[in-house]
Amino acid sequence: MNASLPFPVEAPYRVDQVMAAPLAMTGLFLGQLLLATLISRFALRGQRQAWWIAAGTLVASEALFFTLASWGTRDPTVLSHHLAISLELVRGEPFWMALAPLIVRLPWRMSLVHGLVVGGYAALAILLARHWRCPAWGGWWALLLCSSPMLRYFLQNGVSRQALLTLLLVPLLLRAADLARPPTWLVTASSLLAATVHSAFLGTLALVVLPRPLITPLQSLRRALLGALRGRRALLGALGVLLVAVVAAPLIQAKLAVYVFSVQYFNSFPLAPAVQHLQLAMALGVVLTCWTRRLRLLALLHCSRTRVLLLFALLYGLLQQLIAVEWLPQIAIRFADPVGLFLLISWLAWLQHHRCLWAVLPALLVTLQSWLVDRLIASHTLPCGRNDEFLCVPDRWPWQLRY
Repeated sequence: MNASLPFPVEAPYRVDQVMAAPLAMTGLFLGQLLLATLISRFALRGQRQAWWIAAGTLVASEALFFTLASWGTRDPTVLSHHLAISLELVRGEPFWMALAPLIVRLPWRMSLVHGLVVGGYAALAILLARHWRCPAWGGWWALLLCSSPMLRYFLQNGVSRQALLTLLLVPLLLRAADLARPPTWLVTASSLLAATVHSAFLGTLALVVLPRPLITPLQSLRRALLGALRGRRALLGALGVLLVAVVAAPLIQAKLAVYVFSVQYFNSFPLAPAVQHLQLAMALGVVLTCWTRRLRLLALLHCSRTRVLLLFALLYGLLQQLIAVEWLPQIAIRFADPVGLFLLISWLAWLQHHRCLWAVLPALLVTLQSWLVDRLIASHTLPCGRNDEFLCVPDRWPWQLRY
């Protein structure tokens, strides 16, 4: 981006300093497959220190991969430019306003921030596998999440701010859906931080707490709700959400009006064949688990994790239909990836609960095939330099870039 030229107001946002590097990026990804294999091997052999080293290396590799790959995409490009001259694009998002002076001094600026966010997704998958006592699967789960076509808008379009918001709300999701028991301080701190990250906080928060009634036996639901209303923590939490809603209401209303009346563009990533193939593979994993464990329908309905999984599967299908029929697709597309992430997490939790972790293999194979063949190997055909595209990487070192 030459400083002597005006910054473009529409795509393409980058006209130079990019190139396609399919061999280098494919090699980096194959290295991640090797690391996932080593993580499995170290876990099975009980080599804890080696496991942590391999897991940390995989997280760093994912961060580097997505830092390079997101360099040529729209959101990192726009923010890398504008954060140096104005905070208008992040108005109402205190987290990014506070970090802007640091971001513009980082190598690759927002692209590096995006890589770190994706590294957080990889770390989430690895830590969940360790918490659920299946550390051998941590590396494969990390690849499943970071490469998933369900998260293409977040992770491959460089939508770092909303992706970080969703990641920060995962501890609350785990607690609300009873998938894990993260410490209260972590749930509180991450949720409060999430409120400062993106204007989609309240909408995503509603999705996060939606599974809570489903984990309570129906006959005890009324008693549980009354008890929660009397609890001090519930009252403080409700007051906190109310305060955020009051403060953020003008910004949310303004953005909603823009999306409904002004924004006409929307992508159709959730309708891509790769997503449909992944959904079928996940359904196959469920069928294989039910057949292997001889699970009957009544037993499934009595399982809270089944109800949570079904909830997010139906929500994702509903969002796909809203996009397909073009009924407020500008808004539906912005919540498809959060629901997709929650669906993947609840699906992994369901497989772990029924002790059928190998049933993840069909979904993993579909994801890796789509990622390796359809995205990486085919990246040599990208119009790098003429359009804003994921996998168009920097063609020079960070200190040689012109912003």
